[in-house]
Amino acid sequence: MRFLLRLVPRDADRPAFLAAVRSIAVNLGAKAVNPKWTSYGALEIDVFAPTPQDFQLVVAALAPLGEAEFAKDLQVPQRAMTKEKALEEAVALFNGERFWEAHEVLETLWRAAEGNEKKLLQGLILVCAAFVHHQKDEERVALGVARRAIPLLVWGGSTYGSIDIIALMDKLTRFEAEEKLSIFEL
Repeated sequence: MRFLLRLVPRDADRPAFLAAVRSIAVNLGAKAVNPKWTSYGALEIDVFAPTPQDFQLVVAALAPLGEAEFAKDLQVPQRAMTKEKALEEAVALFNGERFWEAHEVLETLWRAAEGNEKKLLQGLILVCAAFVHHQKDEERVALGVARRAIPLLVWGGSTYGSIDIIALMDKLTRFEAEEKLSIFEL
């Protein structure tokens, strides 16, 4: 079973913290993979554990190393919601640096969309994906994905829900020129 866990470490030594998380997970019959770091130093990691109880045991064992900011069972299907609510949730997840989850929510909207809206959503999904790579310290990949998003962010208006598309395109263009992404809020 796959779970998503975000931990705020008590110690700032990232490599040692990640090694300890992986070691504890393995010793409890789980596997911790795909590490992503937030701008404020939290570790988001996928944990594969045989059961939800095994996952809870891993979370409890990690408590002395850091505080669990959130834990999510990825087998639980996303709840049905309106387009407006889904977009609102995606923005909140993005602003909370939960880029992978924002990507997943936007993907549900993308599946039902058509035409320019589908292209726009694909662009927004790519923006989320770029920041997932940024969190993994894969800056070149992140910039390449962000670059692919720019031409898809063409929209009849300046906003899509609460997202200022023009400001987003400006940020991505600036990141491309600077050759470095920076965390921001939608």
